[in-house]
Amino acid sequence: MPKINRNFIFLGVAVLLGVMASVLAVHYVNTQVAKRTHTTPQRTVKVVVPVRDLAKGDMLSASGVAARDVPAEFVPADAITPADYRNYLGQVLRAPLQHGAPIPASAVERLSDHFSNIIAPGKVAYSIQVNSTNSISGLITPGDHIDLMLLTSEDKHDRIRPLLGDVLVLATGRRAKGVRSDGSGDDHYSNLTLELTPVEAQRVGIAKKVGALRVMLRPPNSNEPFHLKLLSKADLLRMQRRARGSGIQFIIGGNG
Repeated sequence: MPKINRNFIFLGVAVLLGVMASVLAVHYVNTQVAKRTHTTPQRTVKVVVPVRDLAKGDMLSASGVAARDVPAEFVPADAITPADYRNYLGQVLRAPLQHGAPIPASAVERLSDHFSNIIAPGKVAYSIQVNSTNSISGLITPGDHIDLMLLTSEDKHDRIRPLLGDVLVLATGRRAKGVRSDGSGDDHYSNLTLELTPVEAQRVGIAKKVGALRVMLRPPNSNEPFHLKLLSKADLLRMQRRARGSGIQFIIGGNG
């Protein structure tokens, strides 16, 4: 029987081990690559998106929107869905929208067919008569905030005092913010409709009998009190005398 050379045995074992090592290395690499490239399927939500860019003030129409599956992580909490999008058709946008992006309900100015629907809970609508002076030359618009002053004259003593502050204007004439227009609105108006508490409405009702109401228009996003106090004619004249004594010219009235 021929004698087997041990060197061949060692060489065969080495080759076998090398092949096994290569197989294991390839398997390990493939396993790691599979782990790192494996992705969990994204969860999507079907929402309504505009089919083109829309600007602020545009109206939502059925032909201007479509349903689209969007990854859930990119969908706002108040996104409009195919189930409720009809409630928003014909409404006006209060913010621009990008083509293909989910439409948030907060970007839509909901219009009501009934004026009473826009009055906040616990409040009432109350109208006051105004003229060109009291309406800031007719420049007050629905959604503005005003302060009311009361001007009284008793026994030749004129006084003006703060009555209400930061009052929301619901409507000017027949124009109302948030109410679907019937086309009869006019820029010329003789009354303001305010949103008040019932108690405030009582105060305004009595104030109209006591004296004349004066309106101050607030700038946007201004809700801080002005801390005004009662001012009489005598107070104004004393202020005028102090101003003159300080070298400041105080001018009242005059002709151009």
